[in-house]
Amino acid sequence: MGKHDVELTADERAEVLQAARSLAKEFAEVGPGADAENRFPVELVARYKDSGLVPLAVPKKYGGTGADIWTTTLVSRELAKGDPAIALAFNMHQTMVGIFRNLLDEPTRERVFGQVVNERQIICGPFSEDRAGLTGLADTIAVPDGNGGWRVSGRKTWATLCLGADIVAFNATITEPDGALPGDFQDHASREAVFVLPMDSPGISVVETWDTMGMRATGTHTVVFDDAPAPADSYGGNFRQGLFGEFEWASMSFAGVYCGLAEKAYLETREILKKKTLGATMEGSDVALKGIGYVQQGLGRMCLETEAAIRTLEATARILVDGRDAEWNPIARTAFLDVAKVTTTETAIRVTDTALRLVGGSSFRRGHVLERLYRDARGGPFHPMTTEQAYDLLGRSELGLLGAP
Repeated sequence: MGKHDVELTADERAEVLQAARSLAKEFAEVGPGADAENRFPVELVARYKDSGLVPLAVPKKYGGTGADIWTTTLVSRELAKGDPAIALAFNMHQTMVGIFRNLLDEPTRERVFGQVVNERQIICGPFSEDRAGLTGLADTIAVPDGNGGWRVSGRKTWATLCLGADIVAFNATITEPDGALPGDFQDHASREAVFVLPMDSPGISVVETWDTMGMRATGTHTVVFDDAPAPADSYGGNFRQGLFGEFEWASMSFAGVYCGLAEKAYLETREILKKKTLGATMEGSDVALKGIGYVQQGLGRMCLETEAAIRTLEATARILVDGRDAEWNPIARTAFLDVAKVTTTETAIRVTDTALRLVGGSSFRRGHVLERLYRDARGGPFHPMTTEQAYDLLGRSELGLLGAP
């Protein structure tokens, strides 16, 4: 079987997407308040579990739904049409499940997927730290305890969904028995490992640090490990090699969320422009916005850009399902995957920019749906790979600076 073979029937996919659309309506109701209060809506955790989406990306052989990467991306896109920030939070779980399909060693994978399927447990995956984000080698340490396990200490930032998660997956550097980190950076990188622990393990806590311009409802706080015990079976394998080999589960799922954000912004703008009138102006007794030329052109541009993002997303998924990503320079694979994420996130920024310009000053007020989408769209460039990192890697690849394809 190929890495991204499709297991679902057309009817199964339709059922999954309908569940996502139904849940998106509840996201839409809760989203404005969660944004205003800067809080992760913990009340939706049980609802998400009840929706049947928790085992979405778990392969059927482990008892899961067996959704492929395109279906999983479509679910993220549909949820984001309800509320992008809440969708981005729960998207973290599906991203981690997808990465785990090939990252974890088999015993750990069977155990974790069993918890996801049978107990509807939700996973968060903080792999970043203050110093350098995902690209920085882990300062979080795992010190051997002499009994086959480790004691973990450190802080993980960007811990999206941590308040709603049952399981935390993270990277830590395995030290010498005395706790010393390797001095050589290549040795350091080779010792980075994935660990998977219950979120309520001793020594694990959450510090609520999230206060940002947008995506406020994601609950992306900081997870602290204070000499947390990690038994032998919590070890999930090498981090650097494993994670970036499964990077499409991050880039495509992020792209799905921001594509849904752009679509929501476009549709909201279109409906406002259909109805909004300026009343009597110097141009006439009752001037409708939809009758103004630059408004028509601006909405048409929004439509085109949104449609281009949708098509880029689908084309990238098709390349993965067909296995044609094998044609890319493997050293630059993450950047070529990121074409979909960069396209959708930059589209979301441009579309929300235009939305505010066309609708006018009312959309600039705090709490307006377009004001919130405008702020949420600004989170896109920061997701790994960042937009600038993708540009840089593609440029070096095209200039022959990364080695032969």
